[in-house]
Amino acid sequence: MKKNLAVFVFVLLAACLIAPKFVAPKYQEQVSQIVTKLNLAPGYKASLDKLEETWFTSKSVLHLSYDLSMIDPNLYGQKIEADVVLDTHFGPLLISDAGLVGWYTTKAHYAGDPLRDKLHWAADKAFFEASIVMDLLGNISTQNQIPEFDLENGLLTFSGYQGEGTLGSNGVLYDGKVDLIKLDSPQQQVSLSNSQINISIEDSLTTLASGGLYNGNISVGFDDLTIGPDVNVSGTKLLITSILNADTQLGEVITDYSIDHFSSPELMVDDLSFVLEMKHLSNQFFLDYKTFSESMLTDTNNPEEIYLQLFSFLTDNMGELLVHNPEMNVTDFSGRLTEGEFSATLHSRLKEMDAPSLEQLLDSQFWLWNMIVDTKIQADDTLVTHLGERFLATQMRTTTDSPQLKQQVQMMIANFVQQGFIKRDNDKLMTEINIANGQGKIYDFPFPLTQ
Repeated sequence: MKKNLAVFVFVLLAACLIAPKFVAPKYQEQVSQIVTKLNLAPGYKASLDKLEETWFTSKSVLHLSYDLSMIDPNLYGQKIEADVVLDTHFGPLLISDAGLVGWYTTKAHYAGDPLRDKLHWAADKAFFEASIVMDLLGNISTQNQIPEFDLENGLLTFSGYQGEGTLGSNGVLYDGKVDLIKLDSPQQQVSLSNSQINISIEDSLTTLASGGLYNGNISVGFDDLTIGPDVNVSGTKLLITSILNADTQLGEVITDYSIDHFSSPELMVDDLSFVLEMKHLSNQFFLDYKTFSESMLTDTNNPEEIYLQLFSFLTDNMGELLVHNPEMNVTDFSGRLTEGEFSATLHSRLKEMDAPSLEQLLDSQFWLWNMIVDTKIQADDTLVTHLGERFLATQMRTTTDSPQLKQQVQMMIANFVQQGFIKRDNDKLMTEINIANGQGKIYDFPFPLTQ
């Protein structure tokens, strides 16, 4: 028994001593791949310098820069630079706050010393810190943070950022939050509270790296935004959902934007919702675009050359995107104003056809003849009346409380109802608009769209 135990301990110790020799090259390969990917991204430059390396550890510096002219051409020649220190311990025996076992744990930090001229934060903290751990199954867990800081003279206060997540063969989970961002200047006061980002993706990192569609969602939002004494926005959320059918390789992307409450001196809206749905999207088109973009950026950074190559790619590949009859639908656009509620939907698609050329797609007449659109709009009578009064007051250069103006608005609405362009259902007004074959219809009344 003791002999078997001794053999087991010996084998375990040998594994702990030998494993780092095999883990280190794999780690360096992964870091090199990250550097390669960054250099392919527009505006980014990255390089890696090794500082020291032992059997169990590695220390290196990742040099990063970003060309600000990618955001604004007027910033040509200006860039943001940062040196991120990577301090890595190789497993399988980690013995750290990250856990006891794993292939490696990396502490990354950006000291941010050049920023201290303007920003104030704790002297014993780096401006950015992250921990990355790969377990024995190849799954990665990470935690990252930016400390609380403020701008000189208290102009800007930032409560700090905390994020954590996991990445593995079964998907990606990540949650991050900022409790408070506050701008307090003589010209403007802005406060943003409880901002969050949440990522939940069911596909593997390989699928995500391919550049195609995937199954999962990403959401960002905040609880409350105030701008000065008069503007308030609360309960704001943007949810982007991606769905991919593994068999057909067609997907859809749903963008869901919602605001619980918005108020300003001119407008107050509650329960505002806008949902945009893109359906029957070719996954192959996006995979091909990823391959094309990486190859293009390797060959040139010239904006004019990039445009020409992009035009050529779209000419050659637009058929793949359109052959599956993609749809663009607004499945919900609704809200509640002080004067009443409204809702609308829109469904649009191209009729079946041979793959059009890019020149055809740039011709507005092509869309009028080949687009099929169905729209439904409904609103409270009081809201339509209010909007009509505001519009007519602008045209007549008068005020909305003018008796003559109010009478004209009621006559206009009654006229539209009588002609059949609008239907009334109790206190609701509604209409339907259809477009097909270059002609529009409001209910059963056609009107031409093309000459």
